[in-house]
Amino acid sequence: MGKSASVKRGHIPLLVGEGEELKRVLVHRKVLQHPYFTGLLELAAMEFGYDQKGVLRIPCDIRCFQAIVQLIRSRTRRRKKVTVSRLLFLKLM
Repeated sequence: MGKSASVKRGHIPLLVGEGEELKRVLVHRKVLQHPYFTGLLELAAMEFGYDQKGVLRIPCDIRCFQAIVQLIRSRTRRRKKVTVSRLLFLKLM
């Protein structure tokens, strides 16, 4: 994970995954404002607390994360509140 790579303007680097299997991804800043992503941030806060140093880690299976981001992109007009329990259910699938 020691690689330093440039980040496109308007994008945020994240580390997504569980355990040692982490993948570096870039998401547009607007994705972070969506209620679905808020649920992921709540999961991160539950697991790591609010004092994470460095790149933000999201404790979610990468396939599940990609599905959530794709869902956010496809539903930019309709915003629903997603609970942590719903995300945990998706994580278990």
